[in-house]
Amino acid sequence: MVSLVVSLLLQTVDHDIVYSTISGKDLKLDAYRPKDPIGKVFIAIHGGGFVGGAKGGDTAAICQYLSSRGFTCFDIDYRLQSDVGGTIQDAMKAAQADTVVAYNWVVKHAKEYGGNPDKISIGGSSAGAITALAVTYIKRLPVKSVVDLWGGMYGNEKELRKGDPPVLIVHGTADRIVPFVQAQNLANQAKMAGVKYRFLKTNGGHSMNLRTEIDHYTILEHIDSFLRETQ
Repeated sequence: MVSLVVSLLLQTVDHDIVYSTISGKDLKLDAYRPKDPIGKVFIAIHGGGFVGGAKGGDTAAICQYLSSRGFTCFDIDYRLQSDVGGTIQDAMKAAQADTVVAYNWVVKHAKEYGGNPDKISIGGSSAGAITALAVTYIKRLPVKSVVDLWGGMYGNEKELRKGDPPVLIVHGTADRIVPFVQAQNLANQAKMAGVKYRFLKTNGGHSMNLRTEIDHYTILEHIDSFLRETQ
């Protein structure tokens, strides 16, 4: 509780900013303005299997942690399957399209929150990580780096090319929702393509506690150090 209070004192949060309206639905984000900005920016994408979830969960915890350390952060919502009215594949495409729109909004407004629009990284958990990987390596969004928390590329790993943004891969070996092999395939392709990567594995399953320690550091601490190295 004490650490949470201290974290909140080191940032201000503007909730429910509309970054786009599609088919009458407002797409919103929460903007985290650090007390002492260092210019680095992170866009967080929530999980939920493309059928549920919302900003304000694990992604809010990541944004709170990073913004207390000077990062400008944006926790975004996107259209789900119920909004799209199609298949999961349709929802995945919509999530990618919405993330690109959110990225463009952040580029335009980052300076208002203490961020440098030339130092933007992206990431998420589960479906959010799947989306972050897709917009980075398939849509070719010009981010500095990507954080993959228990996500994957499902056969599209060969899209990675030399010179692409670095990737932090965090995955549990017991994950039954997004199998651990997804992380292995991504790490192997990154190595083959000459893309800088950090691969952290643990005995956990899906959606691990962000304060889980791997190699003596929490997942949150690994995200922090990775982003500092790659922006």
